[in-house]
Amino acid sequence: MKKRWIATALAAVMAAGTLAGCSSKPEETQAPAQVEMTVDAGTVQTEAPSGTEAETEAQEYGPILSKAKESGKLVAAINAQSPPWRFHKIVDGQDKLCGFEISMCYGLADYVSEKLGTEVEVEINDMTFPGVLAALQAGQVDFAPSLAGTEERRQNMDFSIPYHRSLQTIVIKKDRENEDIFAPENGMNGVSTASLQGSSTSVTFAEQYPDANLIDYESTPDIVLAVANGKVDAAVLNEKYAILICKANPDLMIDYDLSFDIPVDRDPGASIAIPKGNEDFVELVDEWLNTILSDGTFSSYEQEAIAQLDDPDLLEGFSSKNILNQK
Repeated sequence: MKKRWIATALAAVMAAGTLAGCSSKPEETQAPAQVEMTVDAGTVQTEAPSGTEAETEAQEYGPILSKAKESGKLVAAINAQSPPWRFHKIVDGQDKLCGFEISMCYGLADYVSEKLGTEVEVEINDMTFPGVLAALQAGQVDFAPSLAGTEERRQNMDFSIPYHRSLQTIVIKKDRENEDIFAPENGMNGVSTASLQGSSTSVTFAEQYPDANLIDYESTPDIVLAVANGKVDAAVLNEKYAILICKANPDLMIDYDLSFDIPVDRDPGASIAIPKGNEDFVELVDEWLNTILSDGTFSSYEQEAIAQLDDPDLLEGFSSKNILNQK
């Protein structure tokens, strides 16, 4: 029998609405579907009267920061279905957006407030993953965390420095672990595998296992249900999310013999994506990320979220899963 790591069971089955830490600030949420955005990403005033305040601000800031200074708001797009990064949780009867990347959204707004000298809030919109990409390309939102700055995406949007990378894991049902189709030498030939539509994981999985049968889903909960119910043979998931899923679903396991690391040139890591034409905002975001990565703030965001799981073992396990910290 192959040796594989198998996640232990949680006392109760995890649901996206019951896991991980919440930001202490109030969140504005929308239904987890593709959202029709109406927020203007902002444009630079090029014909303002000479010497006016508007002209001065237009010359000093790009579209996003100009709009943020004028309106006091940034607009973020997320797909809130991946604890502990971002997900929904019922707190005191209210639906809240939770996770350490939600805390990052608020932290970035605070940093922008400090730099602009004016109070800036963040509006967080939950939508499908393909919807996040579309909103960024259309300039309908100001930023989106947790996207890899792949070569293809950089043609349509800009990216901050990466702040996180994880192993890509293959999740299967425990009672199938000894089947021949999951033998490493089989190369997942003919294995139906669920992945997130539009993700860099789908592209790199196809490169890693070209003979597998890749099936795209719009949400990670749908992926988990597909493998748990036997609609697919396996699922490819980020390691941290896979750990939670397997703890919540004792009949599932991570097959580390089939898991893989995405090459850096294909997926440099989770970054903050920003519409093109906002170089000053990208520079500011990089400055902020370098600060929180070095002063412990990023780690505190993650620890706060994981602590809400009431599982001390998870914190130690997750802390070693950021590949960026291992270089």
